[in-house]
Amino acid sequence: MIQPIAKPTPRRRDPKPLRSRPHVIPASVKQAVFDRDDWTCRWCEVPGGALDAHHVTPRSAGGKDEAANLRAVHRICHQAIHNWPTEAKRRGLLA
Repeated sequence: MIQPIAKPTPRRRDPKPLRSRPHVIPASVKQAVFDRDDWTCRWCEVPGGALDAHHVTPRSAGGKDEAANLRAVHRICHQAIHNWPTEAKRRGLLA
């Protein structure tokens, strides 16, 4: 009698290691941006909360980690900026 072929079991894949370190904006630059923007999100205009430093000109397009190129935004608002680039450009948050 012929043995049935066993169904292959899926292998668990190990995560790939990071090839580079995540980019970190210097703390002194972020502090200057948050102070300049009065700890208020530039997207929703609500003060406080967990803020990110958003690049107006993306790093991939040559944007620098300088206060002039950064804006304080909430983390959730940061995602909205990248989801709605036309509105972000209208508000001056994307170049």
